[in-house]
Amino acid sequence: MEQDSFKTELLSMDNRLTEMEEKIDQIDRKLTQVIEAILGNSLTKTGGFVDELHLLRDKIDKIEKKQEQYDDFRKKISWAVGIVVGLGVLLQYVVNIYSNIKK
Repeated sequence: MEQDSFKTELLSMDNRLTEMEEKIDQIDRKLTQVIEAILGNSLTKTGGFVDELHLLRDKIDKIEKKQEQYDDFRKKISWAVGIVVGLGVLLQYVVNIYSNIKK
């Protein structure tokens, strides 16, 4: 009787061990998938989130450079308009003085 109980307990322990091994394998597969999603897979050459972050950083750098160029262009246009308006006002002043002298 005791031997049957011992065998039953051993079989139960063996089944639990098998279940735990399967669960550990599942956890390992899931962990591998998470790591590949984050870091990428060197075999398939997929980049994962880290590679996408690098791509986004490059795109942000390009956008920042274009924004700087746009701001510089806008400043140049503003200065050019200001100078043209200033020259127009100065020219009108000179023309008014000249026309007053001619009278």
